[in-house]
Amino acid sequence: MDFGQKYEPKGNKIIHGAGQSLEMFKEYWNAVENHKPALYMTYVKIQNLDNWIKNIKEEIKQFPNVMLQIGLNLRLDGKDKTKEISEGKYDKEFEILFRLIEEFSNPVFLRIGYEFDKKDKYNPETFVLAWRHIVDKFRLDNIQNIATVWCSCPYPGTSLVEPYYPGDNYVDWFGIDVFSKDYINESYKPTQDFLKLAEKHKKPVMIGESSPARIGVDKGEESWDDWFKVYFKLIEKNPIIKAFCYINWDWGKDWKQPEWLNGRIHENEIVRKNFIKELSKKKYIHNLPTEDFLKIVQTKKALKN
Repeated sequence: MDFGQKYEPKGNKIIHGAGQSLEMFKEYWNAVENHKPALYMTYVKIQNLDNWIKNIKEEIKQFPNVMLQIGLNLRLDGKDKTKEISEGKYDKEFEILFRLIEEFSNPVFLRIGYEFDKKDKYNPETFVLAWRHIVDKFRLDNIQNIATVWCSCPYPGTSLVEPYYPGDNYVDWFGIDVFSKDYINESYKPTQDFLKLAEKHKKPVMIGESSPARIGVDKGEESWDDWFKVYFKLIEKNPIIKAFCYINWDWGKDWKQPEWLNGRIHENEIVRKNFIKELSKKKYIHNLPTEDFLKIVQTKKALKN
């Protein structure tokens, strides 16, 4: 299943990514042995841009060839700023961000306003305007190494996603964040509906965030069967999914959310070995020199039909 979108793998291949902190990415990097992740998850807020740039420059030096998967937050100081962004009030900050991305030169996947459909997070009308403004800006600046990801979390209590859609010419990938087992089950309608919507719009899908919430890794084989098998079955049964990113966190220690339990794969040997066995399948794209990665993906966005 190929749609010809930017940085979409050709054929039924899946880009492997992980995060979402430097310390736990290092642990994951070592834990997966020869199957190093191609994508490194990171998050940026415009008001913290200087600190993020300083940190990310040092972080990526530690991982050869790594590509960034950036979650771009459009809320500043806890408030929706999409109206102000659409009016150009943060253009200087975006120029700094885009020049850093250009300097980075490797492909970058930009999840603009990720999880936009959380209740009352963004106004859909100004979200669309802000998204288009951001994309128009980096196109005008001739930044070539960005693929955009429209990333939702369509679960109970979230808003309908369609009103937030910026349009096919502004979106390269669809994205979905999945955690609890119920939401990755093949019978769960909101997830399946989102995948069908992606196919309708001819967009590959990235799992932008994932972790075995409320199951964890500590029970070994039971943990693997309860969550990881279901997760990788979702990927296998839906060839439209062409990238996944795993959050290697103990949610109590790393995010003060203890009820989500421990998702650090390096802390349970049974889970780690099973994870490596899964990653050894030829369908996964791991860390590669950029020139080799670009040979196996679509390098230009498809023209509108």
